[in-house]
Amino acid sequence: MIAPAHALTELADTLQPGERVLYAVRPDTIVTLRNKLFLWWIGIPWCAGTLSLYFAGRASAAIALPLAMVGIAMVAAPIIMAIDARSTIYAITNKRALIARKGIWPDFLSCPFERMDADFEILTAGKKGGHLYFASGMPTRHRDVDYTGKLAFRDLADPQEAARHLQAARNGQPGTV
Repeated sequence: MIAPAHALTELADTLQPGERVLYAVRPDTIVTLRNKLFLWWIGIPWCAGTLSLYFAGRASAAIALPLAMVGIAMVAAPIIMAIDARSTIYAITNKRALIARKGIWPDFLSCPFERMDADFEILTAGKKGGHLYFASGMPTRHRDVDYTGKLAFRDLADPQEAARHLQAARNGQPGTV
């Protein structure tokens, strides 16, 4: 969890008059890496196979280089995503839920309480961590919206805690969590 005062300074330019930050959290880097780990399981053997073909004389540099770049991209992607997650803030205010990114690809998304689903959906990722889905029918062009149009706080260390805070704020009882 991020201290509300710190989140307030990070989100000051996006808050409406009279809006207060009740809860703020960043995606968990370990959960982010763990969820994208399958890319390493593909990328490392891909790179090894590409290099093997090149050094065995079975593939020219014109073929091996693009193939190696694909493998390197698969290996680098989880690290880049984890770095980008460190500049993301998921915040719950007394009026809405906010997703603010100030890192590699800046973005801002807001969802008022009236727009949220009646029931939240928590998708756990392994033993610890997961995603909190709280609004449906959103445009899929946003990166925090899945292909079905569900908006989520992604890669949280404790999605159940975020759901409790979001439900309490939506019910007008932020101090009861």
